[in-house]
Formats: sequence, C-alpha cells, structure tokens
Amino acid sequence: MPAKYLFILSPPYSGSTVLWRLLQTSSQVSALPDEGQKLPELRNMMRERPWDPDTVFDWELVSKTWYRYWDGDKAILLEKSPPHLCRSAILEQHFKPTHFICLMRDPLAICEALHRRNNMDWEAAAQRWIEWLTMHLEILERRPDSHLLYYEDMVARPRQTFTALASWLPELRDVDYRSAIEAHSVEGVQRRPLSDMNPQKLTRIAPDDIQRVVHVLQDYPSLLARTPYGALYLSS
Repeated sequence: MPAKYLFILSPPYSGSTVLWRLLQTSSQVSALPDEGQKLPELRNMMRERPWDPDTVFDWELVSKTWYRYWDGDKAILLEKSPPHLCRSAILEQHFKPTHFICLMRDPLAICEALHRRNNMDWEAAAQRWIEWLTMHLEILERRPDSHLLYYEDMVARPRQTFTALASWLPELRDVDYRSAIEAHSVEGVQRRPLSDMNPQKLTRIAPDDIQRVVHVLQDYPSLLARTPYGALYLSS
C-alpha cells in the first residue's frame, strides 16, 4: 500500500516537537531529521516569509528533498513545520493521501513563549494566537477528517490521547508515549518523559500581563468558545 503523509499542524511553541518525537517511536513512522522547512537544501527558500500564505515554493524540489530523507518503506511519512498551518491546502495538492493532526495549546502558554523568545508584546502575541486559531478552525471545517488534539490532554491523559490517535490512524498503535524525548521547553533543552510544562510557563507571566492577553482574547468570544479555552478566559 502507498504511504500515508502525516502533517502536524500547529503554531510554534505548541508541543509539536514532543508529539513529533513520540510519533517516531512507532515502527511504522518515518520522519524527517528536522522540520522540513529547516533542511539545508530548503532553508533559504522555505524560511523566506514562511507565514505568508502567498509565498510560492518550488514544491517539486520540496518533495524530492523530503523523499531523500524519508524511508519510503514505512507506512507513515511524518513532517512538522509550524508554517504549514497557513498552507495546508497546498500540502494536500502535493502529498496524497494527506492526514492532518491539528494541535492546539493554551493561549497563555504560547503568548509566554512569544514574549520571552521573540520579544513580542502581550497584545500582539494574543492577536497572533487568534490568527493561528482561525487557521486551525478553517482547516477543521474544510477537513473534518483531521484529528484535533490539545496539548493539555496529551500531557494529562497520554494513554487516552494516543489510543484515540491509533483509532484514527491504526498504523500509530505501537507509539510508545512513555518514552523519554528531547525537546525545548521553558527550562531549556532536556530529555524527559511527557510532562506538562504549562504551569512553569504561566507562573512566569505577571497578573497584569495575563489580563492584557485575556482582554484581547475576549474580543473573539465566538472563536474562543469553539475551544476548551473559552471556559477559562471568556469569564475572566
């Protein structure tokens, strides 16, 4: 049978690296050695205006490059680059059959990372999260067969999370979600089992800055209400 293409669609700092590494514990999965956009053959092209959906890439070159790194004998060919979130329809054109995991995370956790690592002010970070949420919701409307996954469920209920993933894509049934993996976090790059890093991130945000983020979020009640985060922030 032909391989299935699996893309993790998520904003940066959403836990996609953790998920990407855990999925690689499956005997059925082949992943690129890094984000596809960062491979040396593609970096100059794919890192130029990566979040502009109108940026035109040489997809023949992208495909040929990725295929050189993937193991074509595996059932699942895995890729994750956060900017794919804004060009999922293009991925569908070039990689068939395409499967998407839509990974979301608490807006405060992402805003903390944008502020700390990108020096972005809190309102701009919150607005960026809203833009990414909008992209997610549009993908889920267009592709309801995508698998929606929340970071908070993954770290709090990993067995249920990965059982659900295997029900959606049976080739993932041997993922070892207990495996220790290396990923960047608020505490730096460390190797550890799946852990909830949200508490450490949220304690770094001053109360006034939390309110700055929440104030922006509350301008989008209909969007936020479509996620578990509406219950957290719409009543704040």
